[in-house]
Amino acid sequence: MPKEGKRTPQETRKQQVRRAREQRQERILFLALGGVALVILLVLGAGYYQENIGKLNSPIATVNGAPISVREYQASVRYSGTSLLSQWNSLRANLAQYGNDPSMSFFKDYFAQQQSELATQLLTLPRTELERLIDDEMVRQEATKRGITVSSGEIDEEVEREFGYFRATPTPTAGPSSTPTQTATPTRTPTITPTYTPSPTPTGTITPTTPTATPTLGPTEAPPPTATPLTYQGFQEQKKKFLENLSKNVQIGEADFRKMVESVLLRRKLGKVLGDEVPTTAEQVQARHILVKTYEDALKLKERLDKGEDFAKLAQELSEDTSNKEQGGDLGWFPRGQMVKEFEATAFALPVNQVSTPVTTTFGVHIIQVLGHEQNRPLEQTVLQQKQSAAMDDWLEKTRSSAKIERFYKDEYVPADIKKAIAQLQTELR
Repeated sequence: MPKEGKRTPQETRKQQVRRAREQRQERILFLALGGVALVILLVLGAGYYQENIGKLNSPIATVNGAPISVREYQASVRYSGTSLLSQWNSLRANLAQYGNDPSMSFFKDYFAQQQSELATQLLTLPRTELERLIDDEMVRQEATKRGITVSSGEIDEEVEREFGYFRATPTPTAGPSSTPTQTATPTRTPTITPTYTPSPTPTGTITPTTPTATPTLGPTEAPPPTATPLTYQGFQEQKKKFLENLSKNVQIGEADFRKMVESVLLRRKLGKVLGDEVPTTAEQVQARHILVKTYEDALKLKERLDKGEDFAKLAQELSEDTSNKEQGGDLGWFPRGQMVKEFEATAFALPVNQVSTPVTTTFGVHIIQVLGHEQNRPLEQTVLQQKQSAAMDDWLEKTRSSAKIERFYKDEYVPADIKKAIAQLQTELR
C-alpha cells in the first residue's frame, strides 16, 4: 500500500474563534487608522480651502446685498498698487539723477511733491481701494436700473485706445446726385483712413531768444516726422505681452482686467446721463460785497454805507478781494453751492438792494448787497459745465448715505506683496 502524506492539522473550535477575533481586531484597527487619516486630510483640505478658496470667495463688503469678494478686492489692490509703486520708483530714480545740482532745484521740488502725493496714495491704498469698489458696485446697480450697458465690443475699443491703437474708419462714399444730369457721375471708391495719427511728444529745449538783425532766406524747416500708427498686429503683440505680465506679476487674468475696464466705461456712461439731467436753470442772485479783515472794520464800513456813501467806490477803496474790487465788488450772478455757506445763506435771504450786517467767513468779514434775485435764471455755460462735471460725485455722495453698505475689511485680506511694499515705504519715510 502507498504511504499516505502528512495530514494538515485541523483547527480546533477554540483556535477558529481566536483567529476570527484577531482578524476582526485587525479590521477595526485598519478602519480606525483610515478614519484618522481621513480626518487629517479633511482638516488639511478645509484649511487649504478656507485659505485659498473660501477666503477669496468670502465678501469683504456688500452693497445692498450684492457681495464684493476678497478675490476681486485683492486683484484691484494689486493692479493699483503695482501701478503706484512703478510711478514711485520712477520718481525716485529721477530725483537721484539730479543729485545736488542747485540748477535743478525746481524739478527736484516738483518730483518731490509728486512723490509725497504718491506716498499718501500708497499708504491709504488698502482702504481707498475698497471704497472705490463699493462706488463701482453702486454705479453698476444704478446702471442696471437705467438700462445702461457696456458691450464686449466697447471694452475692446477702450483697451485698443489705451494701447494707442485706433481702428480705421471708412471714408463716406459719395452717392448719386439727387438731380439728374446728362453725364453719369462716377461713384467714389471708399478708402480706409485712420481716424487719428499720433504725433511724437516734443522734448523740452532751451531756444536762444536773441533776434537777428536781418532775416536770412534759407530752406524751409521740415515739419517733424509723424509717428507711424500702431498696426493691429502690433497692438495684438503688445496686448499679449501686457496680459502675460499682468498674470505673472500682478496675478490678474484677462477677465479681471476687462471687468475693470467695464467699470470705467459704466462710470463714464452714467456720468454722462447724470450730467445731462442737471437743470439748465436755477435760483440765482446777483450780489456785490466788500471784504475787510476785522469785524470792527466791517461795522465802520456799514456806518458809512448807511450814511449814503457809494458801495462801489468803497469797494474799490477798501475791499481785500482784489478779484472784483475794481468792479465795485460785483460778483455777478451765481446759484447755490458756489459760495461758502455763511455768505450764501445771507445772500439768498437778503432782499434786493438791501445791505447786510457784517458776515464772517474763513476769508474775512463781508458786507453784502444783493442787486437781483431770480428763481429760474439760465445758468452760465461755465457754471453748467461745472455742475455737470460734479454730477457723478454728487450722486455718489448722496447714494452712499442711502445705500445699505456692510464692510468686513481685515488687514489679512490685503495681498502680502502689497502689504510688504507699504511696510517698506513706511520705513523709508521715517
